Amino acid sequence: MSSFTQFNLKPEIMKGIEDLYFIKPTPIQEKTIPIALQGKDLIGQAQTGTGKTAAFVIPMLQKINPNKNHIQGLIMTPTRELAIQITEDVEDLAKYLDVNVVCLHGGRDIQAQMNKLKGKVHIVVGTPGRILDHIGRETLHFGRIEMLVLDEADKMLEMGFQEDVEAIIATTSPKKQSLLFSATMPDRVKQLSHRFMFQPPHLRVEMKQATSETTKQYYYVINQSEKIEALLHLLPELNPYLCIIFVNTQNRVEQITEKLQEEGLEAKALHGGLSQNKREQLMEGFRQIKFQYLVCTDIAARGLDVEGVTHVINYDLPSDTESYIHRVGRTGRAGQEGVAITFVSPRQKTIMSKIERAIRQKIEQKIMTHEKEFGIFTSTPKEQKETEGKANAKKKTFRRSPQAQDVAKQTDKKKVKPGYKKKIEMEKKKEVQRAKRKKVQQAVNENIRKKRRQEGAQAKRNSSSR
Repeated sequence: MSSFTQFNLKPEIMKGIEDLYFIKPTPIQEKTIPIALQGKDLIGQAQTGTGKTAAFVIPMLQKINPNKNHIQGLIMTPTRELAIQITEDVEDLAKYLDVNVVCLHGGRDIQAQMNKLKGKVHIVVGTPGRILDHIGRETLHFGRIEMLVLDEADKMLEMGFQEDVEAIIATTSPKKQSLLFSATMPDRVKQLSHRFMFQPPHLRVEMKQATSETTKQYYYVINQSEKIEALLHLLPELNPYLCIIFVNTQNRVEQITEKLQEEGLEAKALHGGLSQNKREQLMEGFRQIKFQYLVCTDIAARGLDVEGVTHVINYDLPSDTESYIHRVGRTGRAGQEGVAITFVSPRQKTIMSKIERAIRQKIEQKIMTHEKEFGIFTSTPKEQKETEGKANAKKKTFRRSPQAQDVAKQTDKKKVKPGYKKKIEMEKKKEVQRAKRKKVQQAVNENIRKKRRQEGAQAKRNSSSR
């Protein structure tokens, strides 16, 4: 069995590894660390949750000389959250080394960062925009760095950082070692690597499936207007320890969070519209289990490793396969079991088929059926038929989702159209109002008839008196 001892690392690094309970290197670590320790450029390709961070942090710490006061390592990453996460990982692994690391990203006081850079700094971790800002202010110099790392390179270029990245690389030492890590290898990433790397081997870790084998994945086909009530009924059944709910827009994040809070659930909203301090406070609170549900946009999909996330719910289907993989990767980490649930509109079923082909895994479709009197239950199509047969025998009425209607089409002739409690309550109110209006109209008509009878009787009395 392989272990970290095979790399002949500094005792201080080995002690940090032991404190983190790393038992053996992951496949990407086993492939990249030996080559990185030789000082060669390399490209590492692997999905999220495979240990890529340690694959470049460990060789960097091995090569750092604490006695030198200049910056020796630079790690660039696309998002603030990932920069913070990597900085924490560096600090954990370097716990017993006299190595100083600074995290540079937007949303923080730049003057405070400038003050830190005046001190002894060995490693800089940051986002391209803020790093370039410091270079322009001449508070940051990379003329003597020995190792450059581009993490999540595909996402970095996708987010429009290519010019910034190239400008930063141009300021670095030509003698540096360069490591590039990416989940995918689009043409732009390949072209970038050819321009600034020297004959890098492409070390790729093939996975049997892109998502963890310990994560159970399934989806429900639900109309957009019915999602929120479906979610509210599903959560008590799931009873998650910690749950991340992914939504595509900031406004919807706020709306869903408010709905969950109204139901008495401990939920918080996380999105790009919040200040960096607020976002960091929220993530720290989630890690410390101060609340159970984190509703967020894809800002939290990459680089965030929160222990204890048992469930991920894609309230909105992500726009691409990579985003789906990264979202699902927030659970089922480090061999733990996880559950990933996706809400899909009827028109999005073809997208789910594409995702299944991309991850080389069949994702089970489940049926969500709303029972008028007893709430909500879920089952596979076969179980659904059996359940509905028993329910029909007892003369109970169900209102089914579009898929449940398809399943019961041949067996249940008295179908009720899809809907939820709100629709039924509105119909009941309308029926009550119609009954009231009918009753009032009947009373009015009766009063008119009574008045006419009285007028007729009075006319007869008047004619007889004449």
